[in-house]
Amino acid sequence: DDLFDSALTIAEKTDGEVATLANVPTIEDFGRYGVPLMNEEGTAFTFDDAKGVEFLTRYKELYDAGALDAQALTATPESSGKKFLTGAVAMNPGSALDLANFKKQAPSLYENIGITDQITSTGHVNMYVMGLMVNSQSDRKPAAVAFAHFVTDAAHQMSFAKQVAIFPSTAGSLDDPYFTEEDGTDETRVRVAAAKSLKTAVNYTPVLFSEQMKTELRNEVAKALQGKQSPKEALDNAAKSCDRLLKQQG
Repeated sequence: DDLFDSALTIAEKTDGEVATLANVPTIEDFGRYGVPLMNEEGTAFTFDDAKGVEFLTRYKELYDAGALDAQALTATPESSGKKFLTGAVAMNPGSALDLANFKKQAPSLYENIGITDQITSTGHVNMYVMGLMVNSQSDRKPAAVAFAHFVTDAAHQMSFAKQVAIFPSTAGSLDDPYFTEEDGTDETRVRVAAAKSLKTAVNYTPVLFSEQMKTELRNEVAKALQGKQSPKEALDNAAKSCDRLLKQQG
């Protein structure tokens, strides 16, 4: 709520020239706000409850005030990144790799950049999870499983993490000095802070939440922001569509 209040203040002080947020809320954003996403049995979606409606209502308020970027409905990570680079958007998720980019492309932005943990109402940041799947019908199942183990073992994950901005999922890996010790650089500061936050992170996106469901939610959220329906109607429709898709999966 502090973030939303600050975003409205920035929009007002800059006559709508600077938005704070560049993207419409996704399922993990609802989770970060403390909205219950599914029932305990995992058989129905519940993000259309009072807390969910409150969250989307606040986003509508931001959109109307220019505190959520006008192009948020069609934004991509690339377009949001460019807006942040030019100062049209005040806040954007990023990594240590982005800092090196800012240093070269936007030195004045780099000098004034602030780094914060993900903002949540729950105290638990979102964990973006990647995985390797093995098709149960594969003709090469033993080889595929062996390859998955090879890629995800502790040594290979650590080696990979030193080349790109990922964090290993193997037990104890995050206790390595690479993820715990500062060396005075911004890049290390971001990595150490992110690794620390992962200790209590949550994967808010329900395992059963498919790409189709993400599209349904996004479309309904867009209608609410545009004023074509109320936040309550939008989330009720999205939950209904996602429940229907859930039954089809079963």
